[in-house]
Amino acid sequence: MSELQQRWVSEGYVIVRQLLRPERAATVRTICDRILEQWRVNNPETGKPGGGPDANVMRHLNHSGYFAQHSAELATLLDVVADPAILSTMQTIFGEPPLFRCTSYFFNPQLTSRDGNWHRDSQFTTPNDEAEQGVLQRAAESGNSVQMQIALVPSADIEVVPGSHLRWDTPTEYAIRKADGGANNRSNAMPGAIRVELAAGDAVLFNPMGLHRGCYHADKLRRTLMLTYTKQSAPHFDYFSNQPWFLEAGYLETLSSPTRPFFDEFVAVYRDRWEGRRE
Repeated sequence: MSELQQRWVSEGYVIVRQLLRPERAATVRTICDRILEQWRVNNPETGKPGGGPDANVMRHLNHSGYFAQHSAELATLLDVVADPAILSTMQTIFGEPPLFRCTSYFFNPQLTSRDGNWHRDSQFTTPNDEAEQGVLQRAAESGNSVQMQIALVPSADIEVVPGSHLRWDTPTEYAIRKADGGANNRSNAMPGAIRVELAAGDAVLFNPMGLHRGCYHADKLRRTLMLTYTKQSAPHFDYFSNQPWFLEAGYLETLSSPTRPFFDEFVAVYRDRWEGRRE
């Protein structure tokens, strides 16, 4: 087992320095910021403005609606998603080829500052603690999905509790995360929490079943590209992977030969579901 695998299995997170060179991170930020500004005016998924002044995340930066006049930018963005160094890192963690799931962009709010809520992603898809514990048990160690957050500007806005993906909450952790309807979930007293410091181009990868949160402060610039992947053997169809614009004529035509096969696999896995959802 490689050092990266060992850390992933035991800690549930890894940091990869300079996964993107600083100049490439700057180029990607320019593209993402343009998309963000368009989203704020008109989210092509809804036809309405996206979020508001306190929004801190948007999804599906690769939606075709952002690239009617910017096809070269789409190719640049998807080249990052399918970058060989990124996919190799994912394969090392998963022990099998990764499958694309979603692009997201985290940014600082314009008005209100706040620390995020402590959570495990498992809590959003399970009806009770017993069901969530079952999900965590099945997802122990490598898990089926990885969230990769790439800082496009220097960032210290992600916190994780190492090793928490392997077990249920301690009483103190539970009191912060879920007790009293989540009334305490923004607490800064989470035991064992570490804040991840990243330079532009650095990435942190974490198991979303572990305890984690983001921080969002109006006076601290945040620009973080999040790429989400699953194991090829464990695809999951939901809002994140529901991307029927991949079937639009010409959408994939500008992609380079190393990038195109990765997304052809994504299309092959979900095509039937997308066609069933399309009106």
